[in-house]
Formats: sequence, C-alpha cells, structure tokens
Amino acid sequence: MKKVPDVSVTLRQIADYIGGTVVGDPEHEVHAVVSPEKSAKNTVSVIWEERELGKMGGEGFLVGPPSFFNGQREGVLVSDPREAFVKLLFLFKSPNKRGKGVHPTALVAETARISPSAFIGPFCVVEDNSVIHDHVVLEAHVYIGANCEVGAHSVIEPMAVLFSDVLVGERTLIHSGAVIGCDGFGIIPSRCPKERPVKIPQVGGVVIGDDVEVGACSTIDRGTLDNTYIGAGVKIDDHVHVAHNVRIGENCILVAMTGLAGSTELGEGVIMAARSGAKDHVKIGDRAQVAAMSGAVKDVAPGVVVSGFPARDHKEHFKAQALYLRLPEIFSRLRELEKKTKSLEEEKE
Repeated sequence: MKKVPDVSVTLRQIADYIGGTVVGDPEHEVHAVVSPEKSAKNTVSVIWEERELGKMGGEGFLVGPPSFFNGQREGVLVSDPREAFVKLLFLFKSPNKRGKGVHPTALVAETARISPSAFIGPFCVVEDNSVIHDHVVLEAHVYIGANCEVGAHSVIEPMAVLFSDVLVGERTLIHSGAVIGCDGFGIIPSRCPKERPVKIPQVGGVVIGDDVEVGACSTIDRGTLDNTYIGAGVKIDDHVHVAHNVRIGENCILVAMTGLAGSTELGEGVIMAARSGAKDHVKIGDRAQVAAMSGAVKDVAPGVVVSGFPARDHKEHFKAQALYLRLPEIFSRLRELEKKTKSLEEEKE
C-alpha cells in the first residue's frame, strides 16, 4: 500500500527553512527525507561524506555542500549538511494529529486547570490543583499528581508518571515509562541487625526547565527538602536515574544507564556517558565529561575528561590501562630477575 505523505514541501521552502540555495526547479515537491540508499522520486537525502553520493538514486534530491553537485543533481546547497539534516527532520516530522480536549475516559480533578488547546488522552489522570498549559499533549495512561504544572507545547508519552509537586517547563518531552517525583532513597541505616532501617520523608519537589528530554523508564526523585533541579536544554537518555536533591545545569547530556547519587551537582554542558555515575555530593564542573562505565567519586574540574573507577584524568587512565596490559610480561621479567639475583647470591656464598 502506498503511503500518503504527511508533509509536502517544495525545494524553495526547504531552502528557506534550512538556510540554503536551490539548485534546479525551486517548485519541485518533496514528500520525505530518506537515507541515500532509499533515494527516490519526491525524496531528499542529506549527505556530508562524499562516499555516500554513489548510493543515491537518480530521481532523489540532494542536500549537501557545493562540491557534491555535478550539474545534473538538483537539491539545496548548504554549508553545514549535519545542521541541515537536523532541521529537515524537524520539518518533516509528522504533525500532531491528536487534536485537543479531554478524552471521555480521562479523570481530571475539578480544581485542575486544563488549557482548551491541550490534549488529555485516554485513561489519563490529572489530580487537584495541577495546571496543563497550551498545546500540551498527555498520551494515554499518563498520571499527573497534585500541584503539578506542565508548560506549553510539552509532550508526555504513555504510562509516564509525574507525582505531586513537579514543575515541567515548555517544549519538554517525557518518554514512556518515565517516573518523576517519586521519593528519594533517604534511609537511616539501623544500628544493629535486629533494627529496621528508617525511611526519611521526602517533602521537596522536582523542577524541570524548558526544552528538556527525559528518556523512557528514567527516574528523577523528589528532593528531601528543596527541589531536585533539571536545567533547560538537558537531554536524558533511557534508563537514567537522578537521585534526590541533584542539580543539573543547562544543556547537559546524560546517556543511558547513568546514575547520579543524592545531592550531586552538574555544571553546564556536562556529558555523562553510558553507564557512568557520580557519588553523592560530588560536583562536576562546566563542560566536563565522565567517560562510559566510569565513576566520579570526587569533584571533577571544569572542562576535564575523566574515566575509569575511581574516575581520574582520561589520559592518565589510559596510561595505567596500557601498563596493566603489560603486567604479565613485567611479572615474568621480575621472576627472571629474582632467579638471577638468587643465583648470584648463591655463587657469592
């Protein structure tokens, strides 16, 4: 079955949107952005590596640098194809067709305030005193606790949970299964084996800035007293845990399975690579990076890249790793030296 295009634009419109120059007929219609291998009539492909040119079909349009156009290919000239690629994906992203209003199966408290332009999907729950702003989309089975606020143009996908006292900024995307505002893991250990550990009540909330993304099945705990804070522009991958009282500066990236212990502080533009972590109360400076499978157990200075466990300067870590791989050889040489030393000592006797 032939797919009906969700978007139809001209080369002229593409050029205006991504800041490029049309090559060929500016009124040619484009229905989709595709990989070079799937290039066909009414499609456009973005290429920034010359080796990919040979994969394109003859009828597809090209977005690329001037050197890629040979006089026969039509499309749009750009100076930065990678940036153009991102913009094109936004342009061709399927529009929201959910409409607006509250689905008949949704449960909305009388004291909740819902914008007329918002969409509240099937079986959603919105508790007392929560505010849902303009053009917000709550997909099916989303739970919004009491005293929450969701900023304009934000989208919360199915089965996500916002417990009470969670503030979400504008244009934020929360993926399926994310849980925000659950109790932080505050526990007083028992003094003897027969005493039970004591739970510390968590009475803070969570504040999430504008243009944030929270991945599927990620968790952000509420603060003990103050709020857990996620700055604007932060991107959180799937299966990430952010503990109570954590503060994350703007534009940080947390890759899958990262774990931040309680009261960790990240500056702006920090990158936590996959399966990395930070000990409680550790401070990681602006633009610092913690490599994959590394654990920061002490403060990390701004701009520094650390790796390993415990995490240390990335170059030093690799030097140590290189030395570690030579340990069998070094051990063997040491044993030989010991034998020679022992032999010399015996000769002296």
